Amino acid sequence: MVALDRAWRSLVTVLDVRAGLAQEDQRTLVAAADAVSDFCTTHKGVLEDHIGQHARDIVKDWGGQRCTALFGVGEVRDSARGTPYARVLAALSPDGMLKAFAALWRFDRRAGALCPGRSLEVIGRQARHETLASLELCPEAYDALHALAGLAPLPDILPPDVTTLKPHDIDSLFEIYTAMPIADLENRLRGHGFQRQRLLGDGESLGRAVLRDAQWLARRHISRHAVSAALAARFDRPSSESSGGTLMVSPTHVRDPFHTIDVYPVHGRGTADMRVGWLPRKQVPSLAIETIRRACFFASGISRADPAFLVKWLGLK
Repeated sequence: MVALDRAWRSLVTVLDVRAGLAQEDQRTLVAAADAVSDFCTTHKGVLEDHIGQHARDIVKDWGGQRCTALFGVGEVRDSARGTPYARVLAALSPDGMLKAFAALWRFDRRAGALCPGRSLEVIGRQARHETLASLELCPEAYDALHALAGLAPLPDILPPDVTTLKPHDIDSLFEIYTAMPIADLENRLRGHGFQRQRLLGDGESLGRAVLRDAQWLARRHISRHAVSAALAARFDRPSSESSGGTLMVSPTHVRDPFHTIDVYPVHGRGTADMRVGWLPRKQVPSLAIETIRRACFFASGISRADPAFLVKWLGLK
């Protein structure tokens, strides 16, 4: 279809200029935005389907700038309203964009890291619930989009009593949830890829680390959910003092290691700088509230926030 080809080329033109991959004059950009807007008005959902079918063209450019530009809905400032770029994004339907994102994600999971979480939150809240329910995604991606859309909280990854499991059982549950080999997940936790924060030490097993901390808590009759709830309560009082020490929060954006999609808008409260007496300061992201509750994962390696430290600091014993 000639009209579809023109709309597609026009979309790419606007995205490439926005991403800094090309230069065009304003007249050309306005004409491109008109072509996209007119086509989307007449043929609802067709261009979005075409995006999914041509995932390679969107995800595989240079550093993924085109993909980031395509899902820049949440990044459009008031001052940019009415620009060709904003008009193009407004012409694309939320439901169609969610389906397109799912197709891009299945082609290359890097799409989850390239698309701003705030933008996916905006799109998810505007889309129909039936569209979200119909997406063919693995558990971590499905849950991430539902949480961003405000439909459901992020669920637990592991059962309440982890101590009944063996390390390889825990690893298997993580593999099922993330749909990736445990070696790849552990590599991500060691700070490789988009997850730059080092949460697991070299040679350290995720399953063994989780079981070790779960057993430590069990011996003291403390649940991981109690630790998570107490930590969340302290984040709600960022500059206050407690009997255990002080907490100051800085607005640091930390990615959830168990999701390929950025779910920071769901749990983002920054990073806390904690101190207990004369002990060295600890930096703990608010993300720990989620990873402790959902997976009994306290984070190891260089930036370890171990159970003993948090339990003492939170006054749980």
